[in-house]
Amino acid sequence: MIRALWLMAACVVAAGCTDGTTERAPASQRPATPSAEQSSPQVRPSPVASVHSEGRTRVLEYGDLVVRATPESSGVRTEIEVANTYKRDATYSVQISIADGEGWTAYNRFWLQDVPPGKTGRADAVIGSRDMGPVPQVPKIYVDEFTPIVDRP
Repeated sequence: MIRALWLMAACVVAAGCTDGTTERAPASQRPATPSAEQSSPQVRPSPVASVHSEGRTRVLEYGDLVVRATPESSGVRTEIEVANTYKRDATYSVQISIADGEGWTAYNRFWLQDVPPGKTGRADAVIGSRDMGPVPQVPKIYVDEFTPIVDRP
């Protein structure tokens, strides 16, 4: 027990905070450390969503992702395109929700595997069904998840 107290006292003295009267070193004497901005890795800026119509089709552009949603009698035909802007093959996990804004909501997960650099991966599916109620004629598109997985060297 005495040994433990002695070790604690030694640590306090070594830390320079024995009685609270020790002043901190002026800022000019502190070692320089990089700020969070200087030391953090480069991160892509968050994309900004843009929505427009092409006839009956609603189109959402979100960075490297383009989603087209077209109402059909059996659901909403949803097509996605992802441009691989990385220097290596990439796989994309994309979850899209389609809604009418009044309670009708359906979703689907797309996997675009091994999209080569500079190429565009594509997939499509009918999301939802008329069993859920009337198919939205002006579908609202939501990107629930957009995860690129880039191959390592």
